[in-house]
Amino acid sequence: MFTRCLRAEFYKLKRNPVTISHIIIPIVVSAVFLAYYAISGWNETDKITAFYETLGSAFPVLIGIFIASTMEQEQNAGAFQNLLTLRSKTAALFSKALALLLLGLFALLFTAVLFGFGFNMIHGQSSASTGVFIMAALVMWLSAIPLYLVFEIFAFVFGKAFAIGAGLISGLIGALFLTDIGMYAWKIVPLSWTARMPETFLVYELADSGVLSEIKSQAPIYLVVATVCFVGYFVFATNYEGSKISE
Repeated sequence: MFTRCLRAEFYKLKRNPVTISHIIIPIVVSAVFLAYYAISGWNETDKITAFYETLGSAFPVLIGIFIASTMEQEQNAGAFQNLLTLRSKTAALFSKALALLLLGLFALLFTAVLFGFGFNMIHGQSSASTGVFIMAALVMWLSAIPLYLVFEIFAFVFGKAFAIGAGLISGLIGALFLTDIGMYAWKIVPLSWTARMPETFLVYELADSGVLSEIKSQAPIYLVVATVCFVGYFVFATNYEGSKISE
């Protein structure tokens, strides 16, 4: 059942602006940063870190928009009736989240490869290997999993405007917590993770291996939050009876 739902979800996303955006945005973002870095006087470590910090701050905003778009697609297709009449609502709903998670993973890895290749072309053999660029993208993707689950609940319960607003707020919090304000609190604020977790990983890889203890202390917190989000999501999906959304 779940496999059929996931296949159907990708079929619905075929030639959809959401899918196209996951291809175009990585190309545009990488090109813009590489063009600026070609003439910038920053050192290599600062350039790489700033790229992932910016990407991590913008990522929640895009997640909110993409989830709102898929929810609206379902709303317009018979006011959720196609979804509610399926034998397993849980499989149908989770297939939506998983489809976007896989697209997000593709987009982040695509961005990492494009940026990493271009960065090495500009700087010759940089201090960061291609593996570091890819690992930073994977860290960002893992940090975003709770957001995908929570934002989908927001979209289907409160509507697309609420999901987009949550994405905007998360992006602002992520950017704010890159400053000294979030130095100690960021670990327990999941809305900041897409910006802070890759940044911490890059500091460990490129500048200060002493932050390894900080990474280790974050791991159990992440696992607890991710587990709670998965459990909450499946409770929501099991009991979902449709929404009366008017926007």
